[in-house]
Amino acid sequence: MRPNTDKATHLFTLDNGLRVVIRQDPGIPMVCASLFHKVGTRHERPDQQGLAYLTGGAAFKNKALINEIGAIANGWLDYDVSTYSLEAPRAALSSVLQMLASRMEEPILSQERLNAGIKRTKELERADPYFTSDFWITSQFEQLIFPAAGKAHTFGDIADLDHITVEDVLHWHKENYAPNNTILVIAGDTTLEHTQPVVQRLFGGFARGTPYKRQEQPVGEPHTAERRLTQYLDTELPRLQMAFNTPSVSTTENIQDIRALQVISALLTSGPDAWLPGKLSEGKKTLTSAITRLPGYRLNDDLFLIAATLGAHTSASLPQVELEIKQLLEGLKLHALDPDTLRYGQAQALKKLDELNSLEVQVSVIGNLEAIGQSWTLIDSEPAQLQRITADDIQRVANQYFCPERLSVTHIFAREA
Repeated sequence: MRPNTDKATHLFTLDNGLRVVIRQDPGIPMVCASLFHKVGTRHERPDQQGLAYLTGGAAFKNKALINEIGAIANGWLDYDVSTYSLEAPRAALSSVLQMLASRMEEPILSQERLNAGIKRTKELERADPYFTSDFWITSQFEQLIFPAAGKAHTFGDIADLDHITVEDVLHWHKENYAPNNTILVIAGDTTLEHTQPVVQRLFGGFARGTPYKRQEQPVGEPHTAERRLTQYLDTELPRLQMAFNTPSVSTTENIQDIRALQVISALLTSGPDAWLPGKLSEGKKTLTSAITRLPGYRLNDDLFLIAATLGAHTSASLPQVELEIKQLLEGLKLHALDPDTLRYGQAQALKKLDELNSLEVQVSVIGNLEAIGQSWTLIDSEPAQLQRITADDIQRVANQYFCPERLSVTHIFAREA
């Protein structure tokens, strides 16, 4: 996402409090629009865990119209935000915005429909964990990383779900899907002049609400040593996950710390000279895959994740790979990067931004930034910030965050038949 003067971006707020961001990207005749409600699982009361997921499922969806206009729908739920997104040809923008506006109307929810949603949510929560993505971590590992947050659930607490009522869902929707708790982001081949009147007509009539007070995460005792876990899951090959507690984009005192972690991430896993698996003892044979997950858009602290899956023909073990990765990270702490290596890391980090320069990603980044109280302008200043990273920044950040008291490790093996 390099700076681009063609991507004029406009921010305005309707009288009812709805914040709207319109980003003009005329490169493709498509549009992507998303609603970001500033409510997530962290807002749920201890006896209502699963309410946020049920409410997202109850909100209006017109699957027939989605198919008719050739749209792609995507919804997701996080600690601090509930999101629903539609991407479609630019000619369908009015239909896309109409469907998003309909999600802010009170759901038509019967007890029968709620019961079906509860049943499905229980099935999802009880399902054996399966790795659909290298970025995914189990709720058990998440609880190890953030013990002060309490027990983690993927969809909801089985014991709570039967106690959630139709009234609970409607109240949650009324208060938290209200316009003054929502951000609408639109990106693509459109203009402010064309889009603003449509937004005003479709969204201007919603009344303000009084959002739930967010459940604050308890402050736990500081960690004094690394935490460890062994898991047996549906994974074909053994996998190592190493998670370091870090600030998020919201909680960091210096955004350059996040940018330094992006460069480190690129050095580890991006491009032809990636350190993983290139610098491991068996080279490219050691690992089938290696990824890093960066701290994201959360109101609380987050994590930097390294996930490495063993190669099918390697003789290396998970403890050996873990030790070798720790040695690579220790090298970052002890020795400043030479100029060529630093430039390589920066170039790969910038290339990653370009590779992710889709409408959906632009909308996601802008909406998540606004949802956690950060300016959308960070999406355009990010490349320059990456280019300002120095070898001293890398060494400082490595020493600050890659230490045992911030580290949680899980060794994952195939489930026994």
